[in-house]
Amino acid sequence: MIKKFTIGKMTCSACSAGIERNVKKLNGVNSVTVSLMAKEMTVDFSPEKVSVENIIATVVKLGYTAGEYGKVKENKYGEAKKLKNRFIISLIILLPLMYLCMGKMLGAPVFNDDRVNFTLSAVLALVILIINKKFFISGIKALKNLSPNMDTLVSLGAASAYVYSLVMTVLLYLGVVRPEHNFFDSSAMVVTLVTLGKWLEELSKIRTGDAIDKLGKLLPKTVTLIKDGVESTVLTSELNVGDVILLKAGEYVAVDGVVVEGRAGIDKSAITGESIPEEVTAGAQVSSGSILKDGYLKLKAKTVGEQTLFNKIVEIVKTAGASKAPIQKFADKVSGVFVPVVTTLAVITFIIWILVTGDLYRAFNFGISVLVISCPCALGLATPVAVMAATGKSASLGVLFKDAEALQNACKINCVLLDKTATITVGKPKVTDYLEFDNGLDIKAVVSALESKSSHPLADCVIEFCGKSNLEVDEFEYITGKGIVGKLNGVKYYLGNREILPNDIEVKIKNEEKFYGKTILYFASDNSLIAVFGVADYVKEDSKGAILSLHQSGIKTVMVTGDNKSAAMRIAKEVCIDDLEAEVLPQDKYAVVEKYKKDGYFVAMVGDGINDSPALKSADIGIAMGTGTDIAIDSADVVIANGSLTGLNNAISLSKKAIKIIKQNLFWAFFYNAIGIPVAAGALAFIGVTLTPAIASACMCLSSLFVVTNALRISGKNKKSTKNQVSENSVVIKVDGMMCMHCVNRVTTALNEIEGVSNVSVDLKKKTATFEKDSSVTVEIIKSAIENAGYKLTKVI
Repeated sequence: MIKKFTIGKMTCSACSAGIERNVKKLNGVNSVTVSLMAKEMTVDFSPEKVSVENIIATVVKLGYTAGEYGKVKENKYGEAKKLKNRFIISLIILLPLMYLCMGKMLGAPVFNDDRVNFTLSAVLALVILIINKKFFISGIKALKNLSPNMDTLVSLGAASAYVYSLVMTVLLYLGVVRPEHNFFDSSAMVVTLVTLGKWLEELSKIRTGDAIDKLGKLLPKTVTLIKDGVESTVLTSELNVGDVILLKAGEYVAVDGVVVEGRAGIDKSAITGESIPEEVTAGAQVSSGSILKDGYLKLKAKTVGEQTLFNKIVEIVKTAGASKAPIQKFADKVSGVFVPVVTTLAVITFIIWILVTGDLYRAFNFGISVLVISCPCALGLATPVAVMAATGKSASLGVLFKDAEALQNACKINCVLLDKTATITVGKPKVTDYLEFDNGLDIKAVVSALESKSSHPLADCVIEFCGKSNLEVDEFEYITGKGIVGKLNGVKYYLGNREILPNDIEVKIKNEEKFYGKTILYFASDNSLIAVFGVADYVKEDSKGAILSLHQSGIKTVMVTGDNKSAAMRIAKEVCIDDLEAEVLPQDKYAVVEKYKKDGYFVAMVGDGINDSPALKSADIGIAMGTGTDIAIDSADVVIANGSLTGLNNAISLSKKAIKIIKQNLFWAFFYNAIGIPVAAGALAFIGVTLTPAIASACMCLSSLFVVTNALRISGKNKKSTKNQVSENSVVIKVDGMMCMHCVNRVTTALNEIEGVSNVSVDLKKKTATFEKDSSVTVEIIKSAIENAGYKLTKVI
């Protein structure tokens, strides 16, 4: 059984390492993963050998809080608020303490009797230590259970400084010694500055997980249910499959369902990262997490609760954020022995200085500084904080990494295998070319009437091209493998492939090359050929730009499809694919992946169908289109929610950025401790460079804060968009007046109909059209085509 738990009161990687180590010791526990950032623990265990209660009790015994995931409600701002209050109160008391300890040195008026100064300082310092007693409680418990953490170092440093100063104060009263300095201010300043660092760190960690938290808050707690014609407000958790809910402008969709009534503009940006609204009407599928920008809908629920697409996405993102990247393993091993090693070094430092100089004050100064300057937090947070920031950012872009390993490995991709249908192409046939030979007939009306009687997969796209028809078909026959024969107004018509045509009809097509690789539908009467339709799946508007961007990154692209070679070559040529593997059987896609892996490539397979799932599993990185089947999505390491290949570019670039920042963080963590600890130990004392415990604690706080804030850069805007990058010989124009995807289709069709124009890609968001043209196509021709479609060419870029 695999179960998740919520863990509280962890302060550094030594905490998470200690919890993992102790829970693993339980009989029946197979594996344990603790996420410091997500405050979660995932345990794989045998319930017949160890109970949930035993696991929770083990964690609680170590000094932390624990509970089953989802059953423990934690205010994420609660800890930050407590730390803020502790810091402010400590600072208020620290100011007079510092005056007492340092006033004499600065020439400020203080009590002439050192005993009074020392006594008041001891009281004020003790108050600050009591306010920050959590360090001591946590540190001692961790030490007691042989799992020392950062709190152990802080409490040892602060306690040592205070006890030393208290002993000096007693000896001063007894007249044994007259010490000029004490560490009361240092002991108080250590816990105060560490509290400040923890507060700032907590705020940064909250911000790091904001993208994930925002996702979780999108679904409404209540919805308007329509039952027997009566509207009522119910909790979202009470909805059942089949319920019909009413949605109005500004409301989020709480279920996955089908529209039964209404019309609205739907914003899917929370799921897909694409902010352009999509218009939906009756019969359309709507996913949870979408928001109605305008209009209204009555929606029949198909999935509810945790089974909705949106909740699955949130769970994927949370799981990925809490998982550990392979690069973190070494840091975890170091963190596990970090505190004992540092404590040993502090003791050695004290002994060496007392033996060399005989100066007790100086020896204590260096020993305590070693304790408080070391920073296991920076080491432990270096990777998880970047992973959480990256998974949150990727979710906002519609890219879902299943785990941290996929995030780390995506940057290694140097070969991408792409399925054709519904990956590069839309996956829906469309009439792309049309020729007519008889102008005396309302051809489109007749063809639409015939196709309205057909259940063939191509019928819908032909009707969409021709428009609805009011004509009645007198006789109708569907001939399998050939097409349709029907009568209208006493005239017999034929619609289908060449096999359907009467033998004596001569077929001559002008510009036949335009129909290469496409399905050709012939429309004829008994006497002559009337029209020809070229039908093909068509390329998604941003596929070519995404593939060109992969080329610019030095990544090899290969299209792997079961389609015939001519159709596949047409698509491959249009989007500039490097290599083509056509007529590949579903079971052989796996072999293609293995072939490129053996050639030394780090292979990503991108697909959407059931037939792609073996290849997705076999690839180094499996990437599924979110518009595909559940099996493909379950088989993949990465899911592109919006089904656009630009998501692939986003995944790779985000992985590169995340790994770069992780390496920076790890370098800093090791470099900081490697340099900081020797300096704190007095290695540079011979040239006058030394640190006080107060300065050492400030350095420690800044170190962990640096790691967290550096990771936040992942959430920033990308400097360079990977969308719609084009080749140098492409033409880009600005088109005014486009409002929706229907406009995009009209502009695309208008440009495609220009002789000499190819590879058209229209971007609704940027209001641009990108295409390639030969020298015969002038600006005036392009402008005329755009205006005839109902739009305006405003600029040639």
